Amino acid sequence: MKITFFTTELDETFYRQMVHEYILKTFVGSGKMSAFNKYKKFRNDWEIQIRPHTDWDGGDFRIGNTGQLNGRIPHGLTGEGIVKVYVIDTKDKGLFALQNFTAIFHEVAHMLMIILFRGKRGTFRNDDLGGNKKGAEANVSTQEVHDLAMEGHNFIFVAWINFGSWIFRKWRPFSAVGIDIRDYIKNNL
Repeated sequence: MKITFFTTELDETFYRQMVHEYILKTFVGSGKMSAFNKYKKFRNDWEIQIRPHTDWDGGDFRIGNTGQLNGRIPHGLTGEGIVKVYVIDTKDKGLFALQNFTAIFHEVAHMLMIILFRGKRGTFRNDDLGGNKKGAEANVSTQEVHDLAMEGHNFIFVAWINFGSWIFRKWRPFSAVGIDIRDYIKNNL
């Protein structure tokens, strides 16, 4: 999995570490090593592009299956082999980083669900912010992530991150929130 940054201020090492931690905690928490092995097989086929929110032109977001743009969600887009996430480009490792990671982990959850459940369909349990309606059918990679987000299924995880240099390491805990797809993986693989 390649992570490409189009930002100027983000600490790329920090963001890479956090993306890898979210993926690792998702698989460890699901208890399904078969899921992790499937992810390893396809991970090199994917690229995550982290872009500043100023790059967003509104053209990547649709309301449900209508084809209309949805200006309410300037977070990201996950398609086959590529994840584009629009974040606040800042050196901050506090609230702005938490907000950025919420968007990044949402799109990474879509990516993981595409890898693990390609072609599987599901029915929305809730209306979502993207314009999808309860009862509509979609790929599980969209439906389940959006339903879990609307239902508040998140998990907080702690990662030990090096805030110093490689020579003078300063390890500190950093907490982040990601959409919790672990139970779905455990129950459906």
